[in-house]
Amino acid sequence: MITGGGCGSVVLKVMKGLSGENRVLSRYQWKAFRWCTNGLPLVNHLEKLTDDGTYILIFGNNTELRPTGGFMGSYAKITFKNGVMKEMRVHDIYQPDGQLPGHVEPPYPVQESFRQGWWKLRDANWKIDYRKAAQDIGWFLEQGGEERIDGIITVNLGTVNGLIGILEPVQVRTYDATVTRENFYQLAQSEAEVGFKPGSTQKRDFLGAAGVALWEKTKSAKPAEIFKIIKLIKSELDDGQVLVWIKDTEAQKEAELWKWGGDLGFRHGLDYLYIVETNLGANKANCCIQRKVNQEINNLSQSSSLRNTIKTEWANSGQYPSPRPPEFWGGDYFNYVRTVVPRNTGIKRIRIEDGVGERILRESVPADFASPNSLRQERSYDMYHTEDVEEDLKSVGFWVRVNAGSTASAELELESQAEDKNSYSVLVKRQPGIEGFDYQLTVNGKIEVRDRVERDREFTVALW
Repeated sequence: MITGGGCGSVVLKVMKGLSGENRVLSRYQWKAFRWCTNGLPLVNHLEKLTDDGTYILIFGNNTELRPTGGFMGSYAKITFKNGVMKEMRVHDIYQPDGQLPGHVEPPYPVQESFRQGWWKLRDANWKIDYRKAAQDIGWFLEQGGEERIDGIITVNLGTVNGLIGILEPVQVRTYDATVTRENFYQLAQSEAEVGFKPGSTQKRDFLGAAGVALWEKTKSAKPAEIFKIIKLIKSELDDGQVLVWIKDTEAQKEAELWKWGGDLGFRHGLDYLYIVETNLGANKANCCIQRKVNQEINNLSQSSSLRNTIKTEWANSGQYPSPRPPEFWGGDYFNYVRTVVPRNTGIKRIRIEDGVGERILRESVPADFASPNSLRQERSYDMYHTEDVEEDLKSVGFWVRVNAGSTASAELELESQAEDKNSYSVLVKRQPGIEGFDYQLTVNGKIEVRDRVERDREFTVALW
């Protein structure tokens, strides 16, 4: 029987413990917490995960979009003991980078943009599947001196701003700033880039400092605020804006069951479309980017083949081609795009109209990669490159440059076999760090879907 305030009191005590406010959580408190929250995700694993665990909280700035959210400016190392948070320390992402031994060959688009000859932690969230990206991040962190990692969680600006809206005003003493929901984006942008030397202990990233300030304020949050925070985090997890990787196999399986693990979610029996953008322009151009996707399906006569045309259009409302601090941190959008489709999809043609010009892309050949990636010096605007993402999926990657104040488009003409001769079904995924995009599906000349995709969506329409 739960007494002394009921389930609300029990949940608050556990949440206070997890935030470091209480010293020790008793077995009774954990048992009562599980009883009160029966059926909620990961509850049965929480005591084990926080008994003796070290977790990395990545702060991603999605005004500089990366495959699993935003550019990783800083991270917090959080340690738990006996169900209580013992320590939370923020580190700049460049600290372990400055200690990384040896050489790691970079993905070719990273090298073509920055021409530094190596791959480091700051760009480690490269893989499209968050489970794989998190393991890369963990490897780089361990090479940089972090000895033990039990899980990695990634949050973006929107999540942090939502927390600020609940707890505002928030004092960020490192920057002598008072943060509110209204001024957070401007502060995060204007404070994003200050002088820093790799390996230094200086706190470079405003987002990380704001995260620590938020965590401290959570310790004194009122009960109503605590429940608002829980509701917000659950919503962000459901929307794929907070991603979770846990080393514990059973806990990770449950996270993936709830679609919190950032996996690709392919299922046989339906088509698949996932457009993944990467800002490799060393700016915050995604402050000012809007996009829309038009997909057109046509039956090819006397066969079960489908002609699938996917056209993505971007608009960059930025005022200047490069940052003008401290007022403007956007600029031209150097976007490496990967369109993820079923592996058996045929590629007929890819046509680009952007700041570089109008062109038909050629497919990459082995000779394009005869030399190490680390020697590449120019963006390969003339080609597309395919890679297997997992057993049933592949990515089609190419460059699109969206100049400030301009638009750009990429049109892919694909061919595939219909899973069902009478209907067409597709899973359309939305990338973490993007709020949403307008989507239109036309089948045999008729517009069947006109909607806004703000989380992963499935659409089914008749072919006849």
